[in-house]
Amino acid sequence: MNWLLKQKMVAVLFCFLAVGSTVLVATAEVKKKTVAPVTKNPVAQSMVSFETALTKYQVKKTQNFFPALTKRELKIEEALGTETDCRFLDQPLAEVMAFFAEKHAIPIIILGIDLGEEGLTVDEPVDFDVNNVTLHDALELILKPIGLTYIVENGVVKITTTFKASEKLTSRVYPVGDLCRTVEDYLTLESALRNADLGDWRERKTGCASEKTQNQPQKPGASHPGGGGFFNIPDGNFKGGESVAPLLYEDGDGGTITIVPQSHALVITQTYHAHKAIVDLLTQIREAGVQE
Repeated sequence: MNWLLKQKMVAVLFCFLAVGSTVLVATAEVKKKTVAPVTKNPVAQSMVSFETALTKYQVKKTQNFFPALTKRELKIEEALGTETDCRFLDQPLAEVMAFFAEKHAIPIIILGIDLGEEGLTVDEPVDFDVNNVTLHDALELILKPIGLTYIVENGVVKITTTFKASEKLTSRVYPVGDLCRTVEDYLTLESALRNADLGDWRERKTGCASEKTQNQPQKPGASHPGGGGFFNIPDGNFKGGESVAPLLYEDGDGGTITIVPQSHALVITQTYHAHKAIVDLLTQIREAGVQE
């Protein structure tokens, strides 16, 4: 009798264990289905947000002036930033440029007439050996010692004299509304560009603009001297401001900067290499702001 009772108790105990394990498995499955999709990694979320913001910034960084570069110009600028290796032993300049043109698949021409004005020829000997430098740096290291440089114009790389390159000025519009909110911001940015040794700048005419402004009735707000003019800024804000008197430049060589408050932009006239330096400086200023 006692043996039969023990058998029944064991059977009942197994039944309870079986039911309990089934309940535990079912509960775990329910938690897995309901809880897991809701749980998200906050670190992963923040990384996605940061990457999205960074992507938007990178797009903005590459399009920070007008007119935009053409496809051919973009290809050339990309090639100038790639690394190159070369070894030349008293080889003619023409052969050296042909080597780079073929290696990097970009058009390079030598302006022989420009060189002739400086008593140089396309046969100038080049003795140069370097590894792991950008094509831009290689060209600068080769050309600068003999008074030459390169510019990108009309979709090709042109080898010319430093003097001729300094005479070729182009104008670009640089939107800077993300960097400047007040007139003081624009003037500070203009000073940073002019004082950063990015190129030569023409002298401003003094007296004429301020005298003209003083003789005119002033509207409510503050008048400030800008890089390209004097602006009457209602409540210290560029929005709605208007140009009172343009600031003129002396005749001569060098670039100019004009503030255009209506478009929140700077119109800069400078050489090819100065524009490249301006793009780099504005990029660095924007990157410094992102890290704050």
